[in-house]
Amino acid sequence: LILALNQSSMQPFVRIFLFMFFLVIKMISFSQTNSMPEYNLNKDLPGAQYKFSFVHISDVHIGEGFGDYGTPGFFNDTMPAVDTSAPAKDLRQAVQWINAHERDKNIKFVVISGDLTGSAEKSEFQMCKKIMDGLNMPYVPVIGNHDIWPYVRYQNEAPYASGDSIMGEVFSDVYDRDKLFFSNWNDGSRLTRTYNPETQKEHYLQNFSFEYDGFVFYGLDFNPRYHVNKAEPGIGPEAQAMDWTGGTFQWLKNELATNPNKRNHNVCFISHHPATENILFILSGFVFDATEYYKILDMLSPYGKNLGLWMAGHIHIDYDYPLVNNVMKVRGIAANKDFDSGHFEIVNVYEVPEVTAVKEFANTNTMSVFPNPNNGKFTVAEELFASNTILRLYDVLGTLIYEKQMKDFLVSKDFYQFDFSFLPKGSYYISVADGDKIYSQRLVMQ
Repeated sequence: LILALNQSSMQPFVRIFLFMFFLVIKMISFSQTNSMPEYNLNKDLPGAQYKFSFVHISDVHIGEGFGDYGTPGFFNDTMPAVDTSAPAKDLRQAVQWINAHERDKNIKFVVISGDLTGSAEKSEFQMCKKIMDGLNMPYVPVIGNHDIWPYVRYQNEAPYASGDSIMGEVFSDVYDRDKLFFSNWNDGSRLTRTYNPETQKEHYLQNFSFEYDGFVFYGLDFNPRYHVNKAEPGIGPEAQAMDWTGGTFQWLKNELATNPNKRNHNVCFISHHPATENILFILSGFVFDATEYYKILDMLSPYGKNLGLWMAGHIHIDYDYPLVNNVMKVRGIAANKDFDSGHFEIVNVYEVPEVTAVKEFANTNTMSVFPNPNNGKFTVAEELFASNTILRLYDVLGTLIYEKQMKDFLVSKDFYQFDFSFLPKGSYYISVADGDKIYSQRLVMQ
């Protein structure tokens, strides 16, 4: 935060205001309880059915507070035999809790949205891995800004941003195990040296994807590789879309356009930085600038029906908001290191069935159903149906669940009235076969 404010060219009173704002936010984060929040993805959508749960954790910061963690150096150093510092202790507590609740919470895997380390030392990555390897289930590390540029003792730093290659080396066997557990694992640009026109160097941008039980997850790297613009080590806190050949923006744009497995709200993002239009966060230099934010929003907008959840950290508070026009929900988690018993979120995943599964209704006529949505009780306008006309009710998968003659529901010469309130809430299709004509309408019961 201080780094971001000092780098800014904003007026002094604005810097003071932003500093006080973030100070209050930080105080709030420390006052939060250590109970583990839960989030129900897609549960509020019609027809949603529970599938599985996973854990989202962020901002572990192993090695924070040490001038030089482990043995001397940052490229070939080794982790200490014992680490009793708060970040390591809090991460152990989180692992212990997750293992203890694996079955009753139906936790299938864990994702970590960046800042695994304090300053991208190899020894810090090693300790993070050692602790996370204690999990009973797979976990997926995603890179954060603290993991990008290795340094020790504040002034002694690597000649360029090489933390991505160190992270890839240390966690190589973790990703190999993930490939066996998840479906359609795609290393993306994670193992490919990508030329960065800003730094004029090649970097391993940590973009990849995987699937689990019908859901698509993208690990995204929006961390700049250029040096912070002052006499301090590493990179700054801002996010960068990296809209160039091989960059994160273009890689994700191509993935969304070509991935055949995107369906109803089944696409999730995991990155360290969130996307937000909050002017205070933008002015602080902590997120994407306004131009890049709207560029990302424009790129995502055509896929609103596919997008589910964007998970992030970085700001060290819990936050929850939709992107503009509800393109996608953003959910962030406070830093695990700031809580004595660890802090993370359980995400309960609900699948929204594809309504296109009901093929009988293609090229059919519609009829007037009101109200719609409803509580199971609704009216259909008289369409001069024949006396032997059959009404059928289907679920979203196309399964016939009810069948009866329309005349049994006629209450006047103008209306038919129905009561299906005994059925579970969700989406259905009502179909009326009248001779060689079929009338159909989607029905939502709330």
